[in-house]
Amino acid sequence: MAIAWHDPAAAKARETSGYMHIEGTVIEPVQVSSNREADCQAEMRLQAIDDGTIRVGSYAQVRVFASDDDCTRIHRGAVYRVSGAFGEARFGSTPLWMSVQGKDGLRLLQEQPWPERCREHVQESFFRATSGLSEQGRVLVPGLTMGFLGQDHLPSAYDARPINDTYATQLEERFRAAGIMHLMAVSGGHFVIIAGLVRRACARLLVPRRIVAILWVVSTAVLAALMAPGDSVSRALVMGWIGAAALYLGRRTQALSALCVTVIVMLLGDPSLAWSYGFALSSAAVLGIVMMSGPIAEVMALLLPDRLADALAMTLAAQTATLPIQVMMEPQLPVWSIPANLLVAPVVDFATIMGLVGLAVAWVNVDAASIFAWIASWGTRVMERVAMWLGGGDHAVVPWAGGVGGALLLAGVEAAIIIAVIAIARMLGPSQAAHALPGIPFTANPRNRIRIWWDDTMRMIRHLDEYR
Repeated sequence: MAIAWHDPAAAKARETSGYMHIEGTVIEPVQVSSNREADCQAEMRLQAIDDGTIRVGSYAQVRVFASDDDCTRIHRGAVYRVSGAFGEARFGSTPLWMSVQGKDGLRLLQEQPWPERCREHVQESFFRATSGLSEQGRVLVPGLTMGFLGQDHLPSAYDARPINDTYATQLEERFRAAGIMHLMAVSGGHFVIIAGLVRRACARLLVPRRIVAILWVVSTAVLAALMAPGDSVSRALVMGWIGAAALYLGRRTQALSALCVTVIVMLLGDPSLAWSYGFALSSAAVLGIVMMSGPIAEVMALLLPDRLADALAMTLAAQTATLPIQVMMEPQLPVWSIPANLLVAPVVDFATIMGLVGLAVAWVNVDAASIFAWIASWGTRVMERVAMWLGGGDHAVVPWAGGVGGALLLAGVEAAIIIAVIAIARMLGPSQAAHALPGIPFTANPRNRIRIWWDDTMRMIRHLDEYR
């Protein structure tokens, strides 16, 4: 934070705002502008700033706004000289803004490297593959697959039907109110799917584990390159690489240790992640799943089938760990978050895999990618229905105290609930002495009673003739 504050560009913006010249590299794909005064926006990492008399170096990040033909000339990885209105940001996480002015306001200094051109070609091909889908598919399939919501993508010549802004805004609000907005942000789920597919394929082919680890690293690196840039993607990538390193060395992967090492390494490399909500939410969700999903699943298994208990436990664990952070961002609680996540859980992996397959083949054959994107839209249709249903009521969210105080209050409430659940589980579960015996304890809980009654009833029905 101190480095960013003392950067020459930040100091210049605090002193005065006006016409400036900046040079820098575009570090993210161009998107639809969040500022009504422009058509598009792009994130740029500065190299220098020039006020007409003095030129100084800078490493600050600036959000550049452009309009008309300038939007089609901005490409990720290219270096530009931009002239226009420079100053502090009015809103958003990027601290500085630059609005392009004049015919020569945007001048290319260096073409984008060939890896960036390849990445842009793959992403644009996938957007083209989704252009023929229904409106919800055009919004949600790119979001679920790459982390780019359809309405944020800059319209191109192949977009014959523009996305309805009102519908897209309402859908995003409903997703957020229903507590399933995290599905549109790429995190660990994508990397778990890819790593699992690589390991299963290599196990079937009897590939040596060290080659498997190398393929794991390469596949996840390519995946991260095609996703929307974000701190959660970086966290998942680094944690996946630690798991691959453990496989390479023949060590068992330990999720908690991998998470701790990931957080430490990333904070040392980029201390600004300490105040990144995306990084905090991603890390907290993994921590909650690792620490609490197992015990919660054991309690839920007293009443529910194992698969449903496991799914509910993962949702509860992630929500419990991330809710205190969420209320710091927005002082409200999504009431139907857990039911919404359970309802969409059966289709998330299926739709994600179909979207990733479509992304993988889009650069070769857009028509083939369109088929997989269309299949993925079946899953996003379920998500849309759930979001519209559970996120549209007057009581979809309830207000809560904001800030650090609200987060601590919510953490206290969650701790009290956890203590109560543990107490109930001990009452329904076996005694401490029973745990010392071999085998799985059989307890007189409601689930076992229902199962015994059902088995006895079905046995009597099957042998009904013998009783006559």
